[in-house]
Parts: sequence; C-alpha cells; structure tokens
Amino acid sequence: MLENLKALHDAIERDMRVKLPTIKRIEAYPRLGQKIETPLIAVELNEFEPGHDDGTGDVALIARMQARVVFDPIEEGAELAVREVAARVAMVVHGNTWELPITPGKVVQVAEDPFRPQLDTYCVWLVEWTHEFGLGIELDEIPDGRALVWGVDPDTGPGNEGQYWDPADAAGGGP
Repeated sequence: MLENLKALHDAIERDMRVKLPTIKRIEAYPRLGQKIETPLIAVELNEFEPGHDDGTGDVALIARMQARVVFDPIEEGAELAVREVAARVAMVVHGNTWELPITPGKVVQVAEDPFRPQLDTYCVWLVEWTHEFGLGIELDEIPDGRALVWGVDPDTGPGNEGQYWDPADAAGGGP
C-alpha cells in the first residue's frame, strides 16, 4: 500500500533525474509562467480509475501519470530532441515501480500534446503511463488557504482594504 501521493511523485522525479541527467529541469506540477525554462519534463497525476477489487475492502486505484517533455521551438533541433527525450522518458517509466509498492509502469501513449494552452508556443510531447496501487487512509495535514475577500472597483487595491468583505459572511457586508 502506498503511503501517500507525494512519495510517488518524489520517487518519479528522483529516478528520472538519475536516468536522464542531461535534463536539468524535471518537476512535478511546475509553475508555468510567461517564459518557461527548457528543456523541461513536467510530471503530474492526471486521473484515477478504479483498480482491481481484491475482495479485502481496500480500494485499489489506477493512476494515470503524465510527463510533458517541453522544448523551445526556436532552438535548433528542438523538433527531433523533444521526440528523443519523450522516447527516453517512456523507457524510464516502462516497468518501473520507483521502489514503491505499486504495479510496474505501463506506457499508454507517447505523442505530441497540443492540449495545454500555456504551452502552445513550445514543442511538447506527452508520455502517459499507469500504475495500480492501494493508498493509505491517513492524510497528512493540509494547511489552510488564504481568506477570499471581495471588492468592487474602484475601491480596490492598497489603501482600500477596509472596503473588502467576506462573501461567506451571513451579514453580507457587501455594497
């Protein structure tokens, strides 16, 4: 049984860095801004599907993992390089358990990925694979997020903090 999803992501990142040392930026859920440092391998868990029910009452999950290989198309040879790296990522994930109690990775697809708007101007290939595992019931503490408050223009920004209100406040407090 897998303790938590962070352990899976950390193990994937760590092993990819060892097996693909020429790629300096391998990250789970990287922040994608206006400019992206390339080459990049961005790892994420895309979805869960129900896994094999072994009759024990535990719920098995099949995780669909994704690695997006991103290159700057202005760089000479980027079109071929993105494909070369995507093929190597597929080789790394195939049959890999990352030394965790999960099924070996099964490659589902390796293809060009036109579906991320923030990556439209880059050469992007997607490697998808699956792992099946049980997940521990204990959930690590999740910190509270920031409070959400509303304001109405032009009474927003610095110096207008007193004009904001909490939309969940039963008293309303809004304009």
